[in-house]
Amino acid sequence: MFTLFDTLVSWAQYHGSGPWGRPWAEASVASCGPGHRQNHNKYQEVECLVAPATENANTKLPEAHWFTQRLDHFDDSNTKTWQQRFFYNDSLHKKPDGPVFVMIGGEGEANPIWLTVGNMKKNAEVFGAFTLLLEHRFYGESRPTRDMSDSSLKYLNSEQALADLAAFCQSMASKFNLTNSKWISFGGSYPGSLSAWYRLKYPHLVHGSVASSAPVFAKVDFPEYMDVVTASLATTGQDCGKNIVNATQTLRSLLSSEQGAKELTQLFMLCEPLDKDNFNDVATFASDLSGNFAGVVQYNKDNRAFEVRIIY
Repeated sequence: MFTLFDTLVSWAQYHGSGPWGRPWAEASVASCGPGHRQNHNKYQEVECLVAPATENANTKLPEAHWFTQRLDHFDDSNTKTWQQRFFYNDSLHKKPDGPVFVMIGGEGEANPIWLTVGNMKKNAEVFGAFTLLLEHRFYGESRPTRDMSDSSLKYLNSEQALADLAAFCQSMASKFNLTNSKWISFGGSYPGSLSAWYRLKYPHLVHGSVASSAPVFAKVDFPEYMDVVTASLATTGQDCGKNIVNATQTLRSLLSSEQGAKELTQLFMLCEPLDKDNFNDVATFASDLSGNFAGVVQYNKDNRAFEVRIIY
């Protein structure tokens, strides 16, 4: 089974080692490289910015509020605090003891639109829920430290994020008189993992969790992801997979010479010349291209926002 990513990886294996000194073909963590992350963030924007414009054009967005959060929940001697941003919507809350839905922010800026559209909002309408959105530490306007140094980033981890959520929910329960309500956490992708872990670590605070597309098993070598992409693309027609392989083989051939690298630089209008002997250059180039195909499958969209020129 071959994919665009697999073929480029097999080429790169001849030119050095991947992350941690291992062959790139074994370091499939590259499949979650910059191209994939850009697609992930872009589709979040598409879902949260385009849809509301057509579905809830007249909806007023919730205002930002701030919660005083601890910098380190696990060091009693550290008394530093910071301001964490959150949003809430109480317009659907029908009963004093009605449920509370908490959307967990992830690796990006929180958007209040998320409280006005989507699955959580639809369920809030059905169950009359009070809804909250907590922005993840170190993202958006929720900055616990003044800089992004190594000493600061040690506070950026899932354990601190879960403790943030626990402290926040307890405070909001008191602030809005929601102590008798059942709390449900919502999250997708990384926040989905947080949602599942929150239920496991703090079962006394949350009655249930919705964990959408939530990876809970960390695996560095993860070729199965691209296997799924390949199998999915194969269902679109006989020529789809064949065309991708042919294009990949052409890329591989071009990357074997300086002239070919120059042609790719011009064809893809790269900002800097592509260095065929530089692992980071080739890895980023491969990731950006494979991310387009992976995005089609992962987000079930036609990828028009990330068009790739076909090489014959």
